[in-house]
This record gives sequence, C-alpha cells and structure tokens, in this order.
Amino acid sequence: MNILGIHAAYTSRSHDPSACLIQNGKVIAAIEEERLNRIKTSTSLFPERAIRACIAMANISIHEIDVVVADGSTYPPLKDKINRSLVDSFGYSPPIELTHHAYAHCAGSFVSSGFDEALVVSVDGVGDQVATLICTAKKLGSSVEYKELYRGDITTSLGVYYSVFTNYLGFRSIEGEYKVMGMAAYGSSKHDLSNLLEFNPATGELVCKNNQFIDLENYTSVFEPSYKEKFIESLTGVRRPVYFSNGFQQEHFDLAASVQFQFQKTYLDLISYFLKKTGLKKLCLSGGCSLNCLANKELLGKPIDVYVMPAASDRGLSMGAAMYMASQTSQSVSPVQNMYLGRSFEPAEIKKSLDICGVSYTELSDPTIGCASAIAEGKVVGWFQGRSEFGPRALGHRSILANPQAAEMKDILNAKIKFRESYRPFAPAILESELNDSGLDNTHLPYMTFTVDVPSDLARKIPGAVHFDGTARVQSVSHDNSPLFAGLLDQVQHQNGFGAVINTSFNLAGEPIVDSPHDAIRTFYSSGIDTLYLGNFKLEKSCS
Repeated sequence: MNILGIHAAYTSRSHDPSACLIQNGKVIAAIEEERLNRIKTSTSLFPERAIRACIAMANISIHEIDVVVADGSTYPPLKDKINRSLVDSFGYSPPIELTHHAYAHCAGSFVSSGFDEALVVSVDGVGDQVATLICTAKKLGSSVEYKELYRGDITTSLGVYYSVFTNYLGFRSIEGEYKVMGMAAYGSSKHDLSNLLEFNPATGELVCKNNQFIDLENYTSVFEPSYKEKFIESLTGVRRPVYFSNGFQQEHFDLAASVQFQFQKTYLDLISYFLKKTGLKKLCLSGGCSLNCLANKELLGKPIDVYVMPAASDRGLSMGAAMYMASQTSQSVSPVQNMYLGRSFEPAEIKKSLDICGVSYTELSDPTIGCASAIAEGKVVGWFQGRSEFGPRALGHRSILANPQAAEMKDILNAKIKFRESYRPFAPAILESELNDSGLDNTHLPYMTFTVDVPSDLARKIPGAVHFDGTARVQSVSHDNSPLFAGLLDQVQHQNGFGAVINTSFNLAGEPIVDSPHDAIRTFYSSGIDTLYLGNFKLEKSCS
C-alpha cells in the first residue's frame, strides 16, 4: 500500500509544507517543499514539488497512491482544497483523509522511535486548535493505541510564548527561535516571567497569559509582529533592539536568558508531571518546541529513554500523518533508521550540472581523503553526498564542514560563510567511538536534538564547536546511522588525530539547505567556502 502524507500550508500562519511516502510499511521518501522551491519555510504553499519528488524516488505515479493523508482534521474544507490542488498539478487526486495536527506530531515521534510503549508529548504553537497534547502510546500488534491525558489550546501555548519574545527581540516567528536560544548563553535570567507562563502541578495544567502579551484576535500571519510592545516593555523594562543604533545590548541577552529559563522550567515541569503520573520510562517528543535542545539537555540526566523526532516541527507532519493513518488501519510501519530520506544524484547528473555551470572540477576516486586533508589545513569545505536529510538539521550529507580544533573557526564561519549573527554557535559531529572515551554520559546523539555540557578534555579538542556557556549540540556519528559521513570522520581521525568536525547546514543565512548539485554550486560561489566536494567531484576557487 502506498500512503502519501502531506503537510499543506494554505494560509499565512501555516508553514513548512512537506511530503512523505510510506510504501508497504516502510518510509521510502520524505522532503520539504522549501528544499525544492528555495523559499525558506514556504509559508502558505502547497507541497507540489515535494510530492513529485517523493513519487519519483519511489518510481511510481500519482495514480498508484492509495490514499493521501494530511493534518487539518478540524477544517473539513481542507479536503476539497487538497483535491483541487492535486488535480491542478497532476490531473488526478487519490482519496484524501485528514488527521489531527497534534496526533500527527505524536505518531511521527512514537512510530519513528521504535518504542513499544511511551509517554508522547507534542508541544508547538497551535494546530487544529491544540497547542499541547500529551498521551500514552502503545503498540497493539500492527496498530497503535493512543490514550489522551491532556490538551491545551493556543491560550496556553508554549510555542506562542516563545515566538512572541522571538519577535520582540527582532527575529521572525518560525525561523528565529533558535537565535534566541543562542542569545540566552550570553545573558542572565534576571526577569521573573512565571506570571506569564508556568505549569501548575496541583491541577496538572499549563497556566499562560498569552492574551496579555500577544494580540491573538488580530494575529493572522507569521510575517507580522505579534507582541504587545507596551506590556512587555512595562513588565521587563527592556526596549526592543530596533531602538538602539548599535543593536543588541546586554539587556537583550538577559531577556533571552529569562525567556529560555521560564520556557524550560515549564516544559520540564509538564513532562516530569506526566512521567510520574504514568510511571512510563520512555518518552517521545514532537512539535516545534521539542527542538529546544537546551531544554532537552535536562532530560538526559533522567532514568528514561528519550526520543526527539528529528523533524519535530511542522515540516515533519507529513511523516506523522502518514504514520498515524497506517497505525489506525492496522498497517505496521518500520521505525526510520536514519533521516536521509530526500533526493540523491548519480555522478552523471552531477557532472551535467557542473558542465552547465561551466566550472572547473576534478573527479576523485575517494573524496574523503582530500576532504579530510582540507579540513586539517583549516579550510572550510562544502560536503554534498548521498540522499538529503529530512528535517531542519544537516547531518553530514548537505553540510559545511570545518576544523573544530581551531578556536577562531566560529567567527570565520559566521562572518564569511553563513553571514549571520556573531554570537551563534556551531555544532560538532563526532565519531561515536571517540565519544565513548570523552566523559559524556550519553554518547548516542545522532540527530542534534540535545545539547550537552562538554567535559573539559573534550572541550580542549574541539574549542571551535563549544558555545559560550560550555555546551555543544553534539551529533554522534557511527557507521550504522551514517556510513557515508562516518567514512569521512574516519579519515579526519587518521589525519587530524581526532574524529570530529564542525558541521553546519549547507546554506547561506535566510536560505533553505541545498538539495541539488546546482544549489550547492551556487552557494559555493556565493560564500567563502574554500572547497566543494560534490559526490566524487572536487571544486576549488581560482586564486585570481
């Protein structure tokens, strides 16, 4: 059976459309629309290109899709919208079913985890009128039984709380929240925001006063400012950065730290309460808020197994919707083994793109050797290999790589490659075998969904990848979860003495991660990347 899951963004508050294809219980393909149309978040767009890519990767036609399933069950007209879009784009529409936004999040994390039973938590802005959903999930043969424990609406939304302050600090909703996380390391939590957001253990409910600091009634687009400026300024004494000619002041970093502190406390109190109530020892997290890797760090010390859906935000809803449909129709779905679910390109296709662009290149038998040497020499490298990643993180197939042993590398990458704020950190990708001797308690961290406190011995080996507060969002790499990338890190270990690199997404600020060879070539020549390894082809810039 072919199940096509989609997340279709028809309004200016809906974002990150994507598609996922499950074929006979196996995830065959998944990709975001932004990777293909090159429009970051692709707000309000239908995932036509993503659908085309998925059916092409499965080598089937739209007529072979048995059912299309999308989140949006509280909006029945969505079926007709999807039907019209499919007929417009493909001349045909398979049968369409709708599932609930939050349950799609929950299914995506639980089924992907491989757990038999778990507490499942979805926390995001809002979807299908629900912002927070907590349930238990249990496999019953080839189906899954979900039992709801708690739901909260937009008035108690943790995602809305975080997005409002993201706006207030000068960033756009949906895209800028991770920038606030980065700022938090440079500040102190000086503002008590518990009167705006907290979890009440006496009632087992979230308490939030979103209506005090956001105009919910008139908020219609992720592109518009959402905050009530006078209220926030009166509460905190902090004016927005736009009023300062030299940008961020220390008070803005302190506000970011305060926002993060109260979010993190509420998020962890919520999770801890329901873990204790159910007695479950396995936890699945989804929804955009679960990408707050600083908060997730605190869960690593608990005696539980935690799985964070790597595509936890709305971009992962296509996979979750398909998985939910499968589980409710007694079709067993295998857990995903990795997130390399996008497109790949044959050497002939890459060569064609290179020739069309008229660039000089060298063909190699093994790009890992030269790439490791370039990294050891201090060069910044573009690395484009295999299938692209599904989700917001580059996991070593569409990555910009550099030497973490160079303390100055963060500033170089921010200024000359990514063209972004100087305070933002970069993540290390490290061979799991190296982590086993690092002093870390948790060494299996394949998806960059947690930060960790970096032990001093490890910090001395990777100073360029350790944040101001002594943490790092580590990606552990093994031949099991990422054989292509592990092969490169083996070479780095051989040449540089330690199997680690700085790994950041292959894109410029404000752009989606590259997906095609043409995207990679354009980004290479638009930035300070020194060398590009595109499959088995190597590109270098002329010195003239």
